[in-house]
Amino acid sequence: MMIKTFFLLLFSIIISAQKIQLVQLTQNIKDKSKSAKSLTIIDDREDPKIGSVSHQNVPFEIQFKDNQMENAVQEWFLSDNKKLGNTDFILRIETLKAYDEPTEKSTLGKLDVKLSSFVKKGDKYYFVSRLSDNFSFQPKYDVHIPKLTANKLSFVLSKIINETYSNPTIDVALNENELKNYEEIILKQIKSLNIETLSEGVYPDFISFLKQEPSKEYAVNKNKKGTAIGFINAKNWPVVERLFGYVENGTAFRLTPVGFLEMKKDEKGFFVISSKNALSTQVSEGMIAGSLIGGIVGGAVAGAIDSKESQSSRMQKIYIDSLTGAYILD
Repeated sequence: MMIKTFFLLLFSIIISAQKIQLVQLTQNIKDKSKSAKSLTIIDDREDPKIGSVSHQNVPFEIQFKDNQMENAVQEWFLSDNKKLGNTDFILRIETLKAYDEPTEKSTLGKLDVKLSSFVKKGDKYYFVSRLSDNFSFQPKYDVHIPKLTANKLSFVLSKIINETYSNPTIDVALNENELKNYEEIILKQIKSLNIETLSEGVYPDFISFLKQEPSKEYAVNKNKKGTAIGFINAKNWPVVERLFGYVENGTAFRLTPVGFLEMKKDEKGFFVISSKNALSTQVSEGMIAGSLIGGIVGGAVAGAIDSKESQSSRMQKIYIDSLTGAYILD
């Protein structure tokens, strides 16, 4: 009887001593415009547990403070936003899963994240942004996988929250019970996806392209060979800020890190023909603007086009997220 009691006690101690890695929400999520009134979590996951990843074969469960994600995010939001505005923001959790993935030589730590955000006006919801990604952590390179997983989760949350403050909404009203099917509903109402001929002109941003509302304030700037090299304003001055693209003779072109690329469309949506390396090349807006002011494509852009890396990369269809305008590179 005493032996049985001892083992039961030992088992309970082992269970209670399970390793936990807390998600430290330390990134800045202050709304600089001071428009945010609230940040509400809608958790649509089937399993409320995030899961575990291992360090030196010891599993660590990834958790928020007090194992309460909603409360932890709310405290984080209120701590960084002392002065509140009038806008109610919604962060919807679709997928949040951490787990070990065995390989031939080791065990990887994995984190799958899928989030979407909205602005709530009355009882209606308006899409703002979304993020879907899969992260891998290798014991060979990453010292403490549980800590890195928790830090990555915190970073991803701060990224979409800050995007939600600043990004414009898509003007399609949704009921709360429609949030799980928001993409299907919105896509049916996006004008650029559902018309035969695109409207001619320059589009300052992705939302104006979705709505097919070109701006009259800008025009395409071309060189003597008729090649588009940027945009000009009403005073024929090169535009410093980076605009989205333009439509000419029914064909859409998007400004990318490697210059203007034609946007084509199939049943999956719009895409460009390029390489993942080329589109992930970081070319600053200032460098592009500097090249445009000089009246040529410029060293930064032309260099990116002619780079050996771009030439050696596989050319393929790179789709554009139909709701955010981001390149789908995974």
